[in-house]
Amino acid sequence: MVMLPFILIGGLVFALPVARAQAAPPPVAVASAAAPGASLDKGAGDDEATDSPRASYRSYIEACDRAHYGDAARYLDVPRGLEQRRAELARKLHDVLSERLWVDPDKLSGSSHGNKGDGLPIGTEELGKIRDDKDRVVTIRLVRREPKSADDETRWVFARSTVDNIDGLYATLKARWLRDRLAGPLLDRGWYALYYWQWVALPVLALLCLGVGRVLAWFAGFIALRILAKRRWTHELLHALRRPVTMAFALAIFWAVTPYLAFTLIAENTAQRILRSLGHLAFFWALLLLVNFAGAEIAKAPWARTRPSVGSLLSVGMKLGKFIVAALAAMAALSELGYPVTSIVAGLGLGGVALALAAQKTVENLFGSLSILADQPFVVGEIIRFDTVEGTVESIGLRSTRLRTIDRTLVVIPNGKLADMRIESLGPRDRIRFATKLLLARSTSPKQIRTIVADIKTMLQSHPRVCKEDTLVRVTGIGESSFDVDVIAFVDTRVFDDFAEIREQLILGVVEVVERAGATLALPTRTVVCTRNDEL
Repeated sequence: MVMLPFILIGGLVFALPVARAQAAPPPVAVASAAAPGASLDKGAGDDEATDSPRASYRSYIEACDRAHYGDAARYLDVPRGLEQRRAELARKLHDVLSERLWVDPDKLSGSSHGNKGDGLPIGTEELGKIRDDKDRVVTIRLVRREPKSADDETRWVFARSTVDNIDGLYATLKARWLRDRLAGPLLDRGWYALYYWQWVALPVLALLCLGVGRVLAWFAGFIALRILAKRRWTHELLHALRRPVTMAFALAIFWAVTPYLAFTLIAENTAQRILRSLGHLAFFWALLLLVNFAGAEIAKAPWARTRPSVGSLLSVGMKLGKFIVAALAAMAALSELGYPVTSIVAGLGLGGVALALAAQKTVENLFGSLSILADQPFVVGEIIRFDTVEGTVESIGLRSTRLRTIDRTLVVIPNGKLADMRIESLGPRDRIRFATKLLLARSTSPKQIRTIVADIKTMLQSHPRVCKEDTLVRVTGIGESSFDVDVIAFVDTRVFDDFAEIREQLILGVVEVVERAGATLALPTRTVVCTRNDEL
C-alpha cells in the first residue's frame, strides 16, 4: 500500500495519452456545447487557411500552453482601458476553456470566412455557451478581424462580448483563490494538461488519502469484527482483506476531492478513468484474496482432510480461479483506460487457431490434467508407478505432475503424456505383498525340505501382521545348484516403513528355520567333469 501514491501518479501519466486519443469528454459546466449547426460540426476535413478560425484558435491554445500569454492576447478583442491586463485575460480565458468548455480545433472551420451555414453573421463563429458567476449564459464566440496596419494580419479573435465576461467566467472556477496566490512558475502548464502545482499536489494528496483510508479500513474492520465475532474465520478474513479495503477507501476519498484540484476537462476525465480502473483492481484484488482464503478454509475442513482427491481438485481449482480473476481485472482496467478490449478479444479469437497449433502440447497437457482430476487414478500423497519410475505424488498442476522418488529426486512429467500411460497406483492397496525365493543347497534332503516348508508356513501364519489365508510356501523348481522354494505372504499394512520392518522380521525368521533344520543356503556352484582320452 505504500506504492499507492506512485500507482495513482504513474497511472495518470500512463493513461493521459490514451485519454487524449479518445473522444473528448462532454463539457461539465456548459449550458450548451454549441449552437445548432455551429462550426464545431463543420470543417473537420477542410483545407486549413492561415486566417481561419481553426488556425487562430490553435495558435491561441499553443501560445497559452507555452505560457506565452502576451502572444496569446493577440487573439482577444480587448476593449480600451484593459490593455494592461491583456496577458492576464488571455490566461484566465484559457483556464476557463480548459475547465469549462471542450473545443476540438479540428472540428472548427478551416475556411478564411468561417462556416457560412451556421445561421450566424458572416465572420462569426460560436464555440459554445457557459454560465458565469451570476448564472447568466455567456456565448463564447470568435470574430474575424481585418488587419489595421501593414504589419498586421487577418485573424480570428475572441469577441469583445466574450472578453468582457472573462472575469465573471473565471470566478466560477474551482481553486481560483489558489491560482491567485501561487507563484508564477507553479501556474505554468506542465505535462499532460496539468499545471505544475497540480503535479506537486497529487502525491501529497495521495499520501493523505492513504492515511485516512487506513484509519477508515481499521474502523470498518473493528465494526465487522464486532458483528461477526462468533465466526471462527472472521479475524483471518479481515486480516486478508485489509489492504484492498484500504485501497478502496483511499480511492473513494481521492475521488471526492478530485474536483477541488481544478483539473482541465481532459485531465479530469482521465483521472476519473484511472480511479475507476484502480477501483476495479481493488475489487478484483479482494476477490483474488477471497479465492485464496476460501481454498485455505476448504483445505482445513475435516471432510476435506478425509478425502485426498479434494486436495488435487482444490489446487487446480484455485489456480484456475486466480487466472480468471486476473483476466477479468485486466480487461476491466484496460476498458476503463480507453483501450478497445472488444478488438483485443476479437483479435485473440482470430489468432486462436494459430495459437492452438503453436501450443498443441500445452493444450494437450491442460486436458490431460482435467482428465486426471476427473478420473482420479491417483491423488496427491499416493505412490504410483509407471514405466520404470516409482514415487510419491507431490502436486498435480495444470501442465505437469511432480513425483518424489525413493532417491529423493524430483520427476516432472507432462499430464498429457501421463494420462495416456499405464499407471499403477500403490496408494489404494489394503495390504503389501511379501515375496522371496529361498535357494536351498543340493545337499538338503527331501525330509529337510518338507520340514523347512512346513516351519516357514507356520512362522508366517503366527505373525500378527501377516494375513493367514494368503500365505504360500512351495517348492517351485530345481536350479543349477539349488532347490528353489517360493515364499509369498501379504502384510496387513499400507505404510511402506512398517512393511520394511515386518519384511526384515520375516526374512530373518526364514533363515532361522533353515538353520534349525540343519540345512544351508545354496551358493552358485558349477561341477566340471574331466575325462581322459587315451588316444591323445
